[in-house]
Amino acid sequence: MSPDWTSLLPPIVAIVLAIATRQVLAPLAAGVFVGAALLGIRGDESDWTSIPGIFFVAIAQSVWDWPHLQAFAFSLLLGAMVGVLEIGGSMQDLIQRVSHRIRSRRGAQTMIATSGLLIFFDDYANTLLLGGTMRSTADRYGISRAKLAYLVDSTAAPVAGLAIVSTWAATEITYMADGLRDGGVTDPSAAFELFLQSIPYRFYPCLALVFVMMIALSGRDFGLMHQLESAAEPQPIDDRADVAGSPRWLWFAAVSPVVACIAAVAAILVFTGLDAVPPESRSPNMIRFLGQVFGNGDSYMALVVGGGVGLGIALLAHLGLGGPNWQTLAIGALRGAMQMMPAMFVLWLAWALSSMTQKDALNTGGYLAGILSARLEPWLLPTVVFVLAGAIAFSTGTSWGTMAILTPISIALSLQLDPAGGPGGAICLATSGAVLAGAIFGDHCSPISDTTVLSSRSSGCDHVQHVQTQLPYALVVAVVSILLGTIPAAVGVSPWVSLGASTIALWLIVRYVGKAPVATSLVATSSNGL
Repeated sequence: MSPDWTSLLPPIVAIVLAIATRQVLAPLAAGVFVGAALLGIRGDESDWTSIPGIFFVAIAQSVWDWPHLQAFAFSLLLGAMVGVLEIGGSMQDLIQRVSHRIRSRRGAQTMIATSGLLIFFDDYANTLLLGGTMRSTADRYGISRAKLAYLVDSTAAPVAGLAIVSTWAATEITYMADGLRDGGVTDPSAAFELFLQSIPYRFYPCLALVFVMMIALSGRDFGLMHQLESAAEPQPIDDRADVAGSPRWLWFAAVSPVVACIAAVAAILVFTGLDAVPPESRSPNMIRFLGQVFGNGDSYMALVVGGGVGLGIALLAHLGLGGPNWQTLAIGALRGAMQMMPAMFVLWLAWALSSMTQKDALNTGGYLAGILSARLEPWLLPTVVFVLAGAIAFSTGTSWGTMAILTPISIALSLQLDPAGGPGGAICLATSGAVLAGAIFGDHCSPISDTTVLSSRSSGCDHVQHVQTQLPYALVVAVVSILLGTIPAAVGVSPWVSLGASTIALWLIVRYVGKAPVATSLVATSSNGL
């Protein structure tokens, strides 16, 4: 049976209910149930009694799929590693030791932003560790709590969403795999290739990080943020005891697990990639050869092995370098894994919803392609997806829920609107990047977003004030991302050219719109002489 307008109902129900209830799990489940009802009615023999069976089969099959189980495993392992780093105190110790080398207000802002880039493996860990640890540094150099919250929030989700090794990576890859499968691409390595190739097309998170560094390095702000920065005053603080009381090499327990995790992922990708590419097919060009190897490597196995190695090294390093005892570390690992469970349930239901909209089920992408092919130019798709994702994430407060609903449908639609381009075409790459970028943008602007709330709380900033000061910055980056990013990239302009032009535009905005705080002569002083 050819698809009709009813194939849109499952995602529409999920979106509308998510916006209305500001929840994710129940709306996703409702979308799956609506899809099951439609499949039951559309069967050769309409049977209402088959609907519960279809619903539970979709739920069960979505989690028992082997790549999905591997994605679950990696997310839980990395969450456990993050839990060990948090309870072991190594990451906090590392940040505090670095903060004592700061000598100026701009240096303090730059160090806070750079630390946010270094904690790339999880946005929650980034927010909680950085916000709580950097309060004293911000106070010492007269940095307002609103500015601290901005620096923390705008480096958390963007860097985690871009990183190859993060709690986001496996989730993004599985969503992309679902969309590619629905678009007729069954190559098991295609999803990881799309994940890598779409990174420069994720304009908002890339430019949000660029803008954060510009703001930090220049010391300039605008709007309410400028007023708050001008009113902030340095406070003498002596926190030498925080570092003096910790084991000398504890900081290494924060660095070694992350390095080991990345090394293990790379090693497995190379090992499995070389095995998958026969010698006669290997390109003589080194860059293309590396692309072949990493693109054909078993990304799911690599992530699982990397997560396991990272967790193991985190436990051993903390035990060997003076961290807490084994029981405390085990509690931290369990707590870190449990923190991932809400996201895992979202992921589980998102897979089930995706199975309802695929070509062999309701074929939602096919229906959308049919009605949009004559109404929407393909080059507009990435921008439309970016705005739609931003609106959904702003209304629901969740970037993960937004990606869960939109990624498979958007990628399948891009392949059907631009079949000649395929997964490596500009439309597909720009659309893939636009979903993630729009989700993070809406999440940054939303007052009900979990990371927005965590950023304000961990930084000791009034929540409303954090939203009011971050919103103008997010909107500036979003507008530049559209005008110089999604639109040019969709018509074939290199994303690197777009990123370069966007960087120049943002620098001009900071230079000619931003202003240094009125009290520019403030020099930080503290009882420890810094």
